[in-house]
Amino acid sequence: MLSAQVPSYTSTPQTIADGSDHVDPASLRGLGPDQVLVLVNGKRRHHSALLHVNGTFGRGTQGTDLNAIPAASIKRIEVLRDGAASQYGSDAIAGVINIVTKDTTEIVDVNAQTGITGKGDGARFIASANSGLKIGEKGFINFTVGFLQKQATDRSGVYTGAVFDNDRATDDQILAARGLTRADFKMKIGEAASTAGMVAYNMEVPVEDATFYSFGDLTHRVGKANGFYRFPKDTAQMVPEYYPNGFLPEIHTTVDDASVAAGVRGQKTGWNYDVSLKHGFNSFRYNIENSVNASLGTASPTTFDAGRLRSAETVGDLDLLRKIDTRGAMDTLALVLGSEFRVENYQIQAGDIASWVNGGATYGMPPRPKIPGAQVFPGFQPSNAVNRSRSNIGAYAGLESEIRKGFNVDVGGRFENYSDFGNSVIGKVAARKELFAGIALRAAGSTGFRAPSLPQLWFSNISTQFVPDSTGMLQPTQVLTSNNASPVTKAFGIPPLKEERSINLSGGLVVHPLHNLSVTADAYYVKIKDRIVLTGQFSSTANAMSAPTASAAVAQLLAPFPSVSAAQFFANAIDTETRGLDVVADYVLPLGEGTLNLLASANFTATKVVNVNIPSSLSAAFAGAEPGALETFYFGRLSRNRVEDSVPHQRVTAGARYTLGPISGLVRANYYGKVYFKPDLPANDEVFGAKTLFDVEAGYQVTPNFRITVGADNLFNVFPDQNKKDANISLGRFIYNRNVSQIGWNGGFYYAKVQMLLF
Repeated sequence: MLSAQVPSYTSTPQTIADGSDHVDPASLRGLGPDQVLVLVNGKRRHHSALLHVNGTFGRGTQGTDLNAIPAASIKRIEVLRDGAASQYGSDAIAGVINIVTKDTTEIVDVNAQTGITGKGDGARFIASANSGLKIGEKGFINFTVGFLQKQATDRSGVYTGAVFDNDRATDDQILAARGLTRADFKMKIGEAASTAGMVAYNMEVPVEDATFYSFGDLTHRVGKANGFYRFPKDTAQMVPEYYPNGFLPEIHTTVDDASVAAGVRGQKTGWNYDVSLKHGFNSFRYNIENSVNASLGTASPTTFDAGRLRSAETVGDLDLLRKIDTRGAMDTLALVLGSEFRVENYQIQAGDIASWVNGGATYGMPPRPKIPGAQVFPGFQPSNAVNRSRSNIGAYAGLESEIRKGFNVDVGGRFENYSDFGNSVIGKVAARKELFAGIALRAAGSTGFRAPSLPQLWFSNISTQFVPDSTGMLQPTQVLTSNNASPVTKAFGIPPLKEERSINLSGGLVVHPLHNLSVTADAYYVKIKDRIVLTGQFSSTANAMSAPTASAAVAQLLAPFPSVSAAQFFANAIDTETRGLDVVADYVLPLGEGTLNLLASANFTATKVVNVNIPSSLSAAFAGAEPGALETFYFGRLSRNRVEDSVPHQRVTAGARYTLGPISGLVRANYYGKVYFKPDLPANDEVFGAKTLFDVEAGYQVTPNFRITVGADNLFNVFPDQNKKDANISLGRFIYNRNVSQIGWNGGFYYAKVQMLLF
């Protein structure tokens, strides 16, 4: 919904990225998922427990799981694209998305939709019902129930590499003897399967001269995705007695998400007040199936509970507004005051012993250890388990004024105190001036502050990732993610995390030349200092040929972890600058007997890494390393690529909706600019060209209570450009690039839906 309506919003499903296959990393104005604040009915929404740590856009961030909010419960979505940290606190650097839920009563709105992709997979069924009841004369309660079932898509190529033996002739003989071909070892690269049930409510009840309100939602979602195929030749990962022909491991997830808020708003002694309390949590459990812990040999199970992540937030808010009599000095002046108290909690719960233990099994002569932990996703170990909380209190004040009719000025400031990070003071000033009828200018400037999230401070694990070697080919690698307080992190010379600081400037033009035509244009500049990212991987093997001294130092520092050959950390590694422009035009006019609505919008955004902050302690830990090697480890070309070029710099949407009696139709064109893949090895650079997708929809109101609609997203079944470089294709497996996000890889989606209203 947001991707279709907000040109600066990007959200593309990921593949072969562990938990990120199940929670899309989203972006507003090209910034990270953790730099946009999501509100529901004006109240802060809690974050997902998932931390994106694989090779995706948004790597190293913790966003909000928007798909946990039932779409059928949404009345409208508001997007404030100015920096709003001074109003709402940390993580509002890119702007604010406010989801307003329904308040309708005495109508039962039932919807069902089914559809399938142009490739014949990814079948989807969605059903929902929304209804409400009046409470007294002005009160209401509105309920929503929803169900989603989505099958997986598969866009993988046919594997062309070795299966049983690295000698091609021997490999072919074994395949023929077993009646197999390499097509039998195909991966499943595409969108994950998902089944979800969800409920939501929204209520308001007048109480004397105030209004009591409450809203909340609950979602239970299970998902299934796959990893890399484990081939029989990969002896260190295999138990041949279980899987003589190798296996394709599966990651099954269970996501539970809940939120409830309650509050009272009203007016007393000249003050408008709103006091509320909200609690929300997100739980993310990993279950690994069709796998094995090779180090346990035949004692290994084939299914594992790999552990759980849990994130929770409790927020108390007090908002006050009072109009001030200026005795004619200004047309209007209002004082706004408020305070927020927030308690955050983050937990990692260990998996079962078999999911992470080193059982000691060996292979070959001389004996070499097999890889411990469940293949595809080793479980969280007891040493990874954490249960950390912190509190934050903030207070803000501001003045909202209309100095003269058509000239508005707002100023505000915010003080915050984190129990683990100390104090911060930030501010904002904004103005809007109507030059003459139908034309106005607006501008805003603000400073921002974002404390490291609890997962960025405390997440740690050992994961199996397929990392490019010195030729660019993917190799299975045990990667240690070490938390910020770990002695390992300190030994590598990574300093303690500190807050991000930002400056946000914007200016815009609003034009209403006709009563039915609106045009807005807003330019913006966002500078973020000490931006927190997940570093590149400090490897003891992949870059050994080009950086032997640095690789030797990594090997020495990782000696206490015998199965691990790479490490990554959270660090205030970069400074970035983002420049962009949003343009939106809306025109409504009568056409014949019907009404035509024309809408066009465009976003042009570019983010640049202007500085890589290599700390002196890191340089000291790698004294004598080859020139450039340390920056490649710390924040190399691929890391920079994820920030700068992995999502389109241009996005344009133009659509027309026509309504004539019971008939309606929609045609929309969506243009996505080119994206770039720039790995650490420049020889494997690729550019994926711009794409234009067309959506169409036609609806017919059969009766006043019954409507049918058919449509297509991406009508002409357009796909991204295919990989051309052999290393990026990875032995035939990856037709499309999995590292950059443009339009996804599903192609066209064709659907039908019905709506029934019961009074």
